Amino acid sequence: MQFHPQYVANRDYHLSVGDGHQIHVQEFGEPSGIAVVVCHGGPGSGLCPENCRFFDLQRYRVIMFSQRGCGHSTPHGTQANTTQDLISDLEFLRIQLGVKKWLVSGESWGATLALLYAISHPESVAGLLLRASFLACESDFAWLYSQQGAGAQFYPESYREFAGELHDWSQLLDFYQCQLSSEDQINANKYAKRWCHWEQVLCHAEPCTSWCISEPHSALNQARLMVHYFRHRCFIEDHYITKHSNILAHIPTWFIHGRADLVCRYSAVQQLAERLNAQLLILDGIGHSSDNQVYLAAMRRAADLMYIKLSREQCKA
Repeated sequence: MQFHPQYVANRDYHLSVGDGHQIHVQEFGEPSGIAVVVCHGGPGSGLCPENCRFFDLQRYRVIMFSQRGCGHSTPHGTQANTTQDLISDLEFLRIQLGVKKWLVSGESWGATLALLYAISHPESVAGLLLRASFLACESDFAWLYSQQGAGAQFYPESYREFAGELHDWSQLLDFYQCQLSSEDQINANKYAKRWCHWEQVLCHAEPCTSWCISEPHSALNQARLMVHYFRHRCFIEDHYITKHSNILAHIPTWFIHGRADLVCRYSAVQQLAERLNAQLLILDGIGHSSDNQVYLAAMRRAADLMYIKLSREQCKA
């Protein structure tokens, strides 16, 4: 399968969303095409222009943005930065761009945000295209950060370096919040590096030190944002998405998920897909990272099929 090359953005701008925040937005592809907004992961990763490769840029208008506090959005940090704020930003962006309905795509935490946005604004969502979806339940946080979690079971040496003697995931997050907020920058950067190493082990089965060393400020900011959101259970009640999934039943949805994902539990997504009667593409032997040809091919296939479906619905309307 041939993937679309990386394009230079048609538009690159900042949008003021209130509370002193400005979000960074980039647009790619056909301005008159079907609009798709891409929600990045993290929380705190920032937009990734390479994700435009998943879409046919002669047919899609691809809208990417960095969520509050990260990427080139300003300011960095956790002030006035909650899930509800991000949902409001998404809807504000849609209105400002004059888009009636759009396809909402997301990966990992971005899939969480996409689902929560669709629950809050179902009338604004033409479809959902989600990969490596995170549902933000108590059991999902335990899967990531407890001694009984998948990562700790597969990589006990790395987990011991990450968690020390703290095996209660809630206490572990509190500990990291304290360390990352330290006025001692050397200490804060040390624990940001540990946090990011654990994320890399879960995503790629190996730590990646180069990014933390070359961009310590970005690593610290992302670690702070992730801990901020996860300590607050992403600012939603337990099983919120499942409890409100009936709102999503009429929205065309594709889930793409690696069976060997150590970050986002496959079983939870499989159950949600059944509940919604959604399309589910299972990638055997594939983990969380989408930086491989299997994930790329799956996303492109789903995006092409979704385009056909949405185009037909537009013709009927």
